[in-house]
Amino acid sequence: MIVWYTFPGMEQKTTMIQSTTTKRDPKGRWPVAVGALLLGLAMTLMVACGPKPLLERVSVEPSEISPNADGVDDVARITFNLNENATVGFSLTDAEGREFIFRPPTPVSVNRDPYAVYFSGVVEGYRLPSDDNDLPYTIRKRVLQDGIYTWSLQAIGESGRESTVTGTLTIHDADTELPGIRGFSVSPDKFSPNQDGIDDRVTINLVLEKDVEELRVYLKGQTGIEHPIAEDERLTRRNQAGWHTYDYDGGIDAGGEPPPDGTYTVFAEARDAVGQHTVTSNTLTLVDAGLPRAYILNGEVEYSATTLVLSDTLCFTLTIENDSDTHLRTTGPWPGTEYRSDQNFNTLGWSEESGAFRVAMDFDTSLRNYPFRWAIGTPGVDLIEIDGNYYLPPRARSRVTGCVQVVQVPVRNPLYYWMGLIHEDVQIANVNNRVDPNFVTIWEP
Repeated sequence: MIVWYTFPGMEQKTTMIQSTTTKRDPKGRWPVAVGALLLGLAMTLMVACGPKPLLERVSVEPSEISPNADGVDDVARITFNLNENATVGFSLTDAEGREFIFRPPTPVSVNRDPYAVYFSGVVEGYRLPSDDNDLPYTIRKRVLQDGIYTWSLQAIGESGRESTVTGTLTIHDADTELPGIRGFSVSPDKFSPNQDGIDDRVTINLVLEKDVEELRVYLKGQTGIEHPIAEDERLTRRNQAGWHTYDYDGGIDAGGEPPPDGTYTVFAEARDAVGQHTVTSNTLTLVDAGLPRAYILNGEVEYSATTLVLSDTLCFTLTIENDSDTHLRTTGPWPGTEYRSDQNFNTLGWSEESGAFRVAMDFDTSLRNYPFRWAIGTPGVDLIEIDGNYYLPPRARSRVTGCVQVVQVPVRNPLYYWMGLIHEDVQIANVNNRVDPNFVTIWEP
């Protein structure tokens, strides 16, 4: 007798049957019947234990959807069982034979439970003959146009087996209006986020063609790190169709370090309620970027006197340290300048300049904040010139001196004089305010 297919214990059962048959029928008729029975059993086992289909229980329901985000039949549920690790993809083909990709071939592991994916009618971006040839944005995701489509679920198993299941799906009443982005501009296209008052900010504008679920604008460099840019809400509300403006300072106003110098891509992305997704981009170059930090070194000031006779001068000497990786802009009056106590930097022909650093002196009875001011270095000595402006280089130090001639006895006497480091129209950091007060007595001759 021949056994076609065995499993543990099968040989023993066959032997027992054969032995029993021999005893009952010495003429040999029963063994033939038993052999036929065993042959049939073996063939049944071979079929039962053969490989299962690669794909099973495939369904796409409902067979009609209306992807328009109204909450009624917006999506179809794709389910299937996979009996072997495989690469699985899902696509649709229209009546003209054009193929649209919902899921590109993707590795999927075998699983006891059915896989389920929800299809909202949105596929990989495509263009229609009616689209403008010069669309100012890229279509990453787009809903299918109304019509009848043949869907196809394709699988290629690790063993090399292939399986494809097809069916039809009808799309109707789809919201096909794209979340278009037009008028995207970045100005200037080169800026230096360092709070020096020159090209510190960038304005980004765009026009959104429809209301969306999400509108994002961000900066991205070669490292792949995204730097989000906040919207400056004006006439148009967030995510609504219309004009949108973004104001970018590199994150400095929030106390953060800006991205490193280099050329970046500014992206604007819009996604509507259906799931359609568009993106546009422009370039932006950062130069001399950095959060400025400077101090009066060790908080120490050398004063010339603690007692003065009217018309004498009170002089100071101090050191400024640039503790940052960016240049610090400054402007005059230059170190060594001498003031009269009834003057200020405006009367000497200078004005406040946004973003400029200046050393300054103040006193108890002053009528204005820090009336006597000096540059944080000397051109050609501590400072370098860039595009007609003077800067203290990164990590550099400078020596600053100055004097004030006291020509009037103040209403409070004796009184304190002190120094400060001002970042004009930005801040006077606590560490740089009222530094090293000097108690001075003034005598009349």
